[in-house]
Amino acid sequence: MSEFVTTDYYDTDNDGGTDVQLIDTDGDYVADEERYDTDGDGVTDVVYLDHDGDGYTDEIRVDLNGDGVSDYTEYQGPFPTA
Repeated sequence: MSEFVTTDYYDTDNDGGTDVQLIDTDGDYVADEERYDTDGDGVTDVVYLDHDGDGYTDEIRVDLNGDGVSDYTEYQGPFPTA
């Protein structure tokens, strides 16, 4: 996650436009757009997808052959449709 940075509608990068405002409604310095809670229960979705608490969703790191490369990264064929 990126850090929450407040801006004051100035053009800090001199690109001709005002800087994007990141909204932080709970004041924890993490932008609201960086956390998702699709069921609205107050628990971010990553908690449900990260059972070992290492900050990565577990399904991305499945490595059935044990070679240290995730199956998702290794897969070279088309994804099944049915």
